Amino acid sequence: MKFARILVLAIAVAAGVLAFRMVMMSGGSSDQASNAPVPLEQAKGQVLTAATDILLGAKLTAEDMVWTDWPEEAVPIGAVTKQVNPSASEELMGQIAKTPIFKGEPIRPERLINTDKGFMSAILPKGKRAIAVSVEAETTAGGFILPGDKVDVILTRRTDDTAISETILENIRVLAIDTTTAGEQDQKNLSPQRTATLELTLGQSEVVAQSQQVGAIALALRSAQDSADDAEPTETRRGVNLVKYGITSQAGVK
Repeated sequence: MKFARILVLAIAVAAGVLAFRMVMMSGGSSDQASNAPVPLEQAKGQVLTAATDILLGAKLTAEDMVWTDWPEEAVPIGAVTKQVNPSASEELMGQIAKTPIFKGEPIRPERLINTDKGFMSAILPKGKRAIAVSVEAETTAGGFILPGDKVDVILTRRTDDTAISETILENIRVLAIDTTTAGEQDQKNLSPQRTATLELTLGQSEVVAQSQQVGAIALALRSAQDSADDAEPTETRRGVNLVKYGITSQAGVK
């Protein structure tokens, strides 16, 4: 009996020690949890962004713009914020995109233009000219050349028994096919009936105008990887030989 009492007492003491340790561990965990640093919630503002891809030359509508939550510390320079200008979406409606703006990208006023001048002159970069060239569907990559694409301009001159083709301009931007610009196209491809409008310098415009008098113009579509937006157009390789009053001269790019 004495041994049994001692055994029961030992078990009770062990259980008490175990319970005490569990209580202490539980309390320590609670204290640690309560003392843990609470992360601060990052302040956010709202930035006016593109709700969809906005193409070059497109007029902004209410559906094109949306206010998006944005960390205040990461708001891009020049972005429109609701805190500064809550009516910006209404003010920017109807303005024209001078460059493409992609979905989710902040809308910057410097990439838009508000003008009562002609649409083409509004999107034409400073120092550039727009000139229309006569083309046919079969000379424009089967009609798959779209406004905004880059092309090479090829001149073909025919003699009595032969035809000579040469590339006179490279990496030239197409502004419009007929009367359709990049901001207005609503189908996969466009088959031109009459003209393609090209973005050129003054010297390049003279070369193209003269070339149309001596032969036919064709456009060769360039790969997207070979037509970066920041790449400069390449000047004529050999120029265009013209004959006037029996005197041959060469028109080059200025």
